[in-house]
Amino acid sequence: MKLYFSLLLICLLTACKSTEQQSTVAPTLTSLLNHTLFELQQVPSEQVIFQLPNDEAKIFLSYVENQRQDGLTDDIILYNYIERSFSNFSYHGDTLTAEQTLELSHGNCISLAILTQAYANLIDLETGFQEMTSQPVYAKEGNLVFVANHFRTKLYSPFTEDEDQITFIRPGVLIDYFPSRGSFYVGSASYEDLIAKYYSNLAADALLENDYNQVYSLLIKANQYAPNDAELFNLAAILHRRINDKTTSQLIYQTALDQQLQSLNLLSNYKVLAEDIGNEMLVEQINSLLGAQEKDPYELIALGETEALSGRLMSAKKHIDEAINKAPYLADPYVALAKIRYQQGNLNDAHKLLKQAMDLERDHQQRSIYAAKLAAIRSHQ
Repeated sequence: MKLYFSLLLICLLTACKSTEQQSTVAPTLTSLLNHTLFELQQVPSEQVIFQLPNDEAKIFLSYVENQRQDGLTDDIILYNYIERSFSNFSYHGDTLTAEQTLELSHGNCISLAILTQAYANLIDLETGFQEMTSQPVYAKEGNLVFVANHFRTKLYSPFTEDEDQITFIRPGVLIDYFPSRGSFYVGSASYEDLIAKYYSNLAADALLENDYNQVYSLLIKANQYAPNDAELFNLAAILHRRINDKTTSQLIYQTALDQQLQSLNLLSNYKVLAEDIGNEMLVEQINSLLGAQEKDPYELIALGETEALSGRLMSAKKHIDEAINKAPYLADPYVALAKIRYQQGNLNDAHKLLKQAMDLERDHQQRSIYAAKLAAIRSHQ
């Protein structure tokens, strides 16, 4: 998959997350961990994450100086440099440092956002980020399902003084590294969020490799940058459940809920723990929270897939139906529902749903995949 860039001149009003003042100090994530179970290991430093080779830094700074003489602002200059230099980059699931991404010419959206930030650091260009939800990316390990979001970078134009003009919003450039159809805006993110996402992605990878000391070390590092991230609480709880410390796992989950830190991943995995320990009242409480949480269509697909993996097909169908009601123009929920109807033995419905998905799908490769699935269903009818 080649790397494509989306250039938008932005004038956006973004909402900031607010926090309520509490009379008591809430427990921190690090205070909840069972530190006796793990050994702290070395992880990459913030400096290493954004470090560029000296030769590349010199080339970029020379390019910037030449472009400034043509009257271009730094946000446009950086965008042009990225578009010119990295048009042959390809998508790869690994989360990498700036130098690794440059050397390998591939990476995921976090890797490309880190590389962009490394260049921005060299010229003191102000940046911001947007977190997006698109097609779910699943990494299944037992009862564990990861759902991945992606980042877009905002390069802000420098402030200009103009007595006759009042500016309410910051102009600039928005870079979407791997734009996909049907993406949904989740919220604004900061430089600290980007660093935390780097460490948490590595922690998730280490979890799949059962490298629990590395997960522990990366979680502690990520928590320094995003102490109120629900996904870090979720990973920490999963880590303790993996080594059979269910008491600490439940404590971490419940503390997150008490602090109003909720996410689809956290609630879904807490429900798995509640079922594992046989706490039916807790399962019902979590089901209520899952039902009350506003979800975009792809989150609903992810929730439906999670339910289907556990054999709860009726509940899975309910979530996918809601996704279709919210976004009937997307092919993905029809495909997800076709899988469920197939599992239920309703081949006619599965056939019709795949036909609907084909009608909506614009990607030729995906249409070919759906056609193959249709052929397989016909052979069983």
